[in-house]
Amino acid sequence: MSIIDIGSNTIKFLVAKGPGVTVLDEVSVDTRIGTGMGRGDRIVLQKGAMDASVACVKRLLERAAAFSPAETVVVATSAVRDAENGGEFSAQLKAATGLSVRILSGDEEARLVGCGVAQDPAIDPRRSFYLMDLGGGSLELLEFCGGKVRQKVSLPLGAVRLNEKLVKNPALPLGEDGIAEVSEYVTESVAASGFSFGIPGALVGTGGSLAHARFILGHACGKAPSESDPVIGSAELRALTKKVAAMTLAERCTLPHLPAARADIMPVSLVVIATIMGLSTSGTIVHSFYNLRFGLAAEMLASRCRIC
Repeated sequence: MSIIDIGSNTIKFLVAKGPGVTVLDEVSVDTRIGTGMGRGDRIVLQKGAMDASVACVKRLLERAAAFSPAETVVVATSAVRDAENGGEFSAQLKAATGLSVRILSGDEEARLVGCGVAQDPAIDPRRSFYLMDLGGGSLELLEFCGGKVRQKVSLPLGAVRLNEKLVKNPALPLGEDGIAEVSEYVTESVAASGFSFGIPGALVGTGGSLAHARFILGHACGKAPSESDPVIGSAELRALTKKVAAMTLAERCTLPHLPAARADIMPVSLVVIATIMGLSTSGTIVHSFYNLRFGLAAEMLASRCRIC
């Protein structure tokens, strides 16, 4: 089976088979269909972004055809969910590919992210821990306790959305004042949501920005991305956040293992991650590659998802 996940910043692709979730192929492509979602109260998908996303899906379907998948599922999250013309995009994609788009609610997105992390052999979902998934349009937070999800929430705190909402000129350094503004906004939004970090616990994170932070830190230690440490300490994350926030966009584009298409949102992404680490009082965050698409794969393959 194959999955295409149309996120606000990237389109993520997975081909997998059972038993469990055995990966045959996967890739993420920066398309940013959520462009403009943080610039006002109205969210309208832009024609160029929609056209680029449809073209990307068509290429991914051609790539999937090599595996002759028995089923293909296309889902969309925050940007398409919140946009006034999300239905127009869905119709355009169906006309081009013949496939219907399943637009996930925030609750569904959070649940499937949790189910995806439960497929990670390095994570024991029976332990108590918090999970954050930072996307382009939304931030999902979950609390696991004794193998069950105790809390889950999806918040409009994605990196693309916040970057457009709070940063006047992404080409300039974010700076200390910008760090404080983004952190305060995230803290207040989490508090207003009712999500509580009342019980001390480990923190697990997913999302492209955290993966790239891991790769950048690994490079500084002479490690390739595949050899980088999934565990990031709060002190080194704060130091990286301060360093990246002091850079111009041009300087960020020179960072190893950071795609140029993501360089504009990296400072805000790091502030969000660092802020959630502070709220959780965890001294570390453990990065996992197992996210929403793995939760969908588990659901489709009737794998025994241990928490959803």
